[in-house]
Amino acid sequence: MSEATESTKPASPQADSGKAKTDAKPAPKAAKAKEPDKPFVDIIEQDLIPALKDSLQKRGITDLEVSFQTKTLSGTFGQGKRLFSVLFVDETLAGTKFFTCGTDGIPASTVESFMIDERRVDVGLAVFYIVQRLFAQGWL
Repeated sequence: MSEATESTKPASPQADSGKAKTDAKPAPKAAKAKEPDKPFVDIIEQDLIPALKDSLQKRGITDLEVSFQTKTLSGTFGQGKRLFSVLFVDETLAGTKFFTCGTDGIPASTVESFMIDERRVDVGLAVFYIVQRLFAQGWL
């Protein structure tokens, strides 16, 4: 008879308190109003280009010219002798991107995939990778 009594008892006092906790759920928090997403062109022109210019100016590049047209961010510096481009295939920061660079007005002969392992890309990370790539080229 003692076996039957033990089987009806909870295994531990924590098992009973667990049931009470699941029954008393906290009130749901008010949903945060999400900001509307900026159009991609505005992100590039209003956020990425100024941040890139600022970052490169801090590294001594004072003659940087940057523009954005039809999915392509293009930049020149070093009296126009150093050229680079970042192509945003999907028109998103997180989408497929390619990088090209060239010197002395010669068009780029190599197109490289760019930032392929990054899942969450923001403006700061994109600027970091562009600067890192220019540094790897030996231009900074």
